[in-house]
Amino acid sequence: MNSKIILGLAFVAISIGLYGVVNAPGEVQPSLPNPSERTVTFKVWRLTQPVLKGQQLTRSDLTIEYLSEDRAALLGIDQNTEFDWRTPEFVLRDIEAGELVDHSMLTSPGESQYLQAVIDPGYVPYNVTVPGKDVLGGTIAVGDLVDISVLSAPEQNLSSEDTVSDIQHLTMMPLLAQVEVLDMVSSEKAVSTLTLEKETQVTLILQVTNQQLAQLTVAQRIAEIAVHKSLGEEFSDDLEADSSDIIPISGSAGGIREYRFE
Repeated sequence: MNSKIILGLAFVAISIGLYGVVNAPGEVQPSLPNPSERTVTFKVWRLTQPVLKGQQLTRSDLTIEYLSEDRAALLGIDQNTEFDWRTPEFVLRDIEAGELVDHSMLTSPGESQYLQAVIDPGYVPYNVTVPGKDVLGGTIAVGDLVDISVLSAPEQNLSSEDTVSDIQHLTMMPLLAQVEVLDMVSSEKAVSTLTLEKETQVTLILQVTNQQLAQLTVAQRIAEIAVHKSLGEEFSDDLEADSSDIIPISGSAGGIREYRFE
């Protein structure tokens, strides 16, 4: 009798256990957000300090923020703002700290608004073309200061001649010092009509005063212009020499006159 009762109780207990397992609520799976309901944001750049017209903008001047789609729409922004910091960027106007910066506020060398943005008040741009070998390899770059000297001879116009016939009176003198290079434009020129050989020429766009412009205009008509990266105003007067510094003259100078510079 007791055994039957025990077996009956065991059966009831097992039945209750199975019922609980079968009817236990399943594990709740976290619901994934609907892609159409995800928050849309746009990447923007905010200025951390004020910058002035013509100043070069750097990555350290800006911080990145992400605006919600609604907030961005109020500002007329409908896409991420990206910058390629390998290209120098200059501001077209004064910008206050805290303003958002986009491409419409910036310009780069070679663009139509660039010179107008970077040139200082009271100055004008002036083009000087020099052989590419003088500036290739990073010798002179945009933003550098250069010194300008002239190579001349009293009996010749070296601006139009490639050789020097009166070497005895050949001189090099400093003309201008600490002139800023605003931009550089490279081009190729045929060396001869008989060959396909070409040489690279670089046009330096310099920032000069009206007086300096007049001096350069005259110099380009009567002498050969040489442009050098400046070591400082105190060293500009060192760019002075004449032929006697290179070829000592003693007695007759007949042999010297046959020497040619290219």
